[in-house]
Amino acid sequence: MKKLYIFSYGLYPGQVTLETLAAMKECGAVYTHCLDAATAARFAGLTPGLKLNTGLGREATAKAAVAALSKFDTVGFLTYGNPLFLNQTAAEVMKAAAGKKASVRVFAGVSSFDALVNLFNLNKFSPLGLRVMDAAAAIDAPHFTPDMDTLVFVPDVLNLKANAAAKKRFLAAAKAAYPPSAPACLADCASISSRRPSVIKGKVSALSSLLKQVNERHTIFIPAAIKK
Repeated sequence: MKKLYIFSYGLYPGQVTLETLAAMKECGAVYTHCLDAATAARFAGLTPGLKLNTGLGREATAKAAVAALSKFDTVGFLTYGNPLFLNQTAAEVMKAAAGKKASVRVFAGVSSFDALVNLFNLNKFSPLGLRVMDAAAAIDAPHFTPDMDTLVFVPDVLNLKANAAAKKRFLAAAKAAYPPSAPACLADCASISSRRPSVIKGKVSALSSLLKQVNERHTIFIPAAIKK
């Protein structure tokens, strides 16, 4: 049976695991959508047949990787973070591989969630736990749980022009759930783009100002406001 391996280099190439490096050598080709030529050169001696397809859409990226199964028994796809944590491109590749009846194996990688747990010292969550929220999935009906620590991923979707009304709903829901003085932070983890993590501190009352500074790497962290 043909095999497709889905790999990750973590948040930056230095976090790639020994397990991943060993499995890459089994592949006839490894496709990646998230490395430039200079960074890819670091993998040249470790990854035979590394193919860059930066700039392609999700479907085109998946098609390119899966098409290589006609030539090789095992093909790899290299992405970033945890391959199955809010990664639509990896999901598209898996879907395409299933269409070709290929087996798929996903190799674990360091994700932004892991980095955020360390960045905010979340070794111990609030008594009711930690909530992970996908701003894109909750865009039509945002709901906040102020008695839980909350991480809001992909908040950059709220800044799209088409989502102006959704952004207003998001801000209104947050302000209704939290006291104005409740802290809210904007976190940018160390990554291939910037090896230094950064945190912008603010308040729920000024969440609108924080959103103006959001880029595609940011996550919003709102600690629990109600202690039980």
